[in-house]
Parts: sequence; C-alpha cells; structure tokens
Amino acid sequence: MSISRASTPSHIAAHCAAIAIGAAGLSASIAPVNSSSAAAAGASTDAAQSNFVLESTVAFVSTRDNPTTNPLLAAEIYLINPDGTNVQRITFNTDGDGFPSLSPDGKKIVFDSNRLRTESEPLNTSYLFVMEADGSQQIVLRRGSSASWSPDSKNVVFHASASGVGLPIKADPGAATEDSDIFILNVDDFLLGVEGARNLTNDDATIDDDPAWSPDGQTIVFTSHDRTDDPINSVTAEIYTLSADGSGTRHRLTFDTEEERSPTWSPDGTRIVFSCRRGGSDFEICVMDADGSNQVQLTNNLVGDLTPTWSPDGQQIMFHRPVAGRLQLFVMNADGTNQHQVTNTPGMNAFANWGELRVHIGQSTK
Repeated sequence: MSISRASTPSHIAAHCAAIAIGAAGLSASIAPVNSSSAAAAGASTDAAQSNFVLESTVAFVSTRDNPTTNPLLAAEIYLINPDGTNVQRITFNTDGDGFPSLSPDGKKIVFDSNRLRTESEPLNTSYLFVMEADGSQQIVLRRGSSASWSPDSKNVVFHASASGVGLPIKADPGAATEDSDIFILNVDDFLLGVEGARNLTNDDATIDDDPAWSPDGQTIVFTSHDRTDDPINSVTAEIYTLSADGSGTRHRLTFDTEEERSPTWSPDGTRIVFSCRRGGSDFEICVMDADGSNQVQLTNNLVGDLTPTWSPDGQQIMFHRPVAGRLQLFVMNADGTNQHQVTNTPGMNAFANWGELRVHIGQSTK
C-alpha cells in the first residue's frame, strides 16, 4: 500500500488475522498466468509505478502522545519530514514499538515490538513485525530486533537469540540477548512458509548485534563483543563486516578498547557512520571509510549521541541526544557541521531511520 504524507493511518487488525491476509495475498501474487495476461499485467504495473515518486522521510519512535508513561509501554512509530514538519503517527497500541526501518522501495516498514512478550519476560523482549508504510497490515515475523532491509526490499537482516529463548542482556530497547547472532530472512518466503531465518554468524563466543545491509547488497556490517564482556560498557565491542551470503570470514574494521554501536552505510557505500565512545563514557557520532580507515569523530559533548542514520543523498546525518532529560532528534551535515535540533516535544523522539516513502503524484505535501 502506498500513502499520501497527509493521509490518516488505517486501524490495525489483530496480528494473527494479518498473517492470514498477508499470506493469502502473497500466494495469489504467484499464481500462474499466460503470456498475454503477463504482458498486460506488466504494462499495468509500469503505468502504476509511474504514478508514484519516492520522497525523503524519517521513520522514528516517540512517546510525545503519552510522555509520562514508561517508553517501553508507550513508544509508537511516526513519520516526519526531515525538517521536523508533517508528523504522522502510524502505530496505536499500549505496548512498546521501536527501531522502524523503511524498505528501499518506500512501501513497508519493519519494526520491533514487545507486544508478544510473556509476563515473565523483560519489557524489552522484542519481536519483529512488518507493516505497510501507513501502519496497516501489521504482521509478526519472529523474535528479533533492529532489522535492516536489503537493497531489493525482499530480505531483512537482524539480531536475535540463536536458541530462540535468550533474554536481553541489558534494559535498553533492542538490546541483544546473551546468545545473539545475526540472521537474514526473506520476508515473502517466510510468510509463505517456504523458508525460515538463516543464521549468518552462529558464534557461541560472541554477542553479535546491530546489523545493516550495504547498498550493493553484498555485505553486512555489524557489531560484536565477547560474551563475557560487561554488557553496559562492552570494551571488546568492535565493528565487523561479513558477506551477505554468509561465506568467508568476518572482517574487523575497528581496533580499540572503546565500545562501538549501530554502524550504518552511506547511500553510496563508501562510508560507515556509527556511535563511538571517544574521550569519555558517553557516545559520540563517528564516521569512517568502508574499509575502517579515516575514522573521524563528528560530535563532541558530554551526552550520548546515538543511532545515526544517513539522508538518502548522503549529505546529512540524523541522530538523537538528550535535551533536558528528553531524547530529541538532531541533524548535521555529513562532516559534522551545522548540528541542529529537529524535534522538541514532551516525551522522547529517537531511533530515527531516514529513508524514502512511496507517495502518489499529486498527493505530496512537499
């Protein structure tokens, strides 16, 4: 489903019903057709595609509509223009939703939610869901967190408990489990029951998390630290890359005794932005070339700067930092200049993913 930036989100069906609807729709999409009908369908698809454009947008997490409640019970997903205008709420529940990621084709969002956790499990125990970009058709995928789309919008990479029952090692949203590995899942095949998630790292000695897919589709970047390390300040946490097909060995990009988090590729694949503990206990935003060279610290303050995300043109970076005790979104140029605040509301505004939204021509609000 494609939406206008000014549209009102659909009401959400129960996730079990959505699974049935989603699977039925996918099954219908692969029904055999003859050549003439296929040609007609192709022409129709081409015409339909020409009626849409991709517009820069930010998916993020906020408690602005319920700022006094525990964020793990009140966080919802919103869309916003990169300049902070045209805020649009797209999830509505009494659980915690987080870490939205827009598919490159602008049609879907994969996200975390704790709505399926049991009463005995920590509040940040999360499952992955996928939904249309307007918030409709929310479908549970499996247990896991912090997903990133492949460039063709067919697969997601994420971290999850290798055993399937591991619990988070700390209280942060999206925290890795004590047996966290990096997994890849083809969304359509999974919903059809054709294929399950595939474990890429499968390493009992390390905790692997925060994966992101390279723009050329060939490589996964992620963080990894020793399983015996302090989960609050993981001094062995480093950034690695691995082939997206799981072949070969992991390649280490950072070498220090400071924790790195949340690596993300620039749109042209030449650079990686990440959160780094440099010169103190707080996190800053750092950037490096894709081979780990030319590391540069972009921010320098006494508060945590986290979850950086590139603009689609690679010219800017959005991240969050606390302001008067509330997480807010900031934007800066890719070289660290012109840092400025984008949101300023009650509650938190955080965990941004800057991507593109598929919008019908004539309905754009830009």
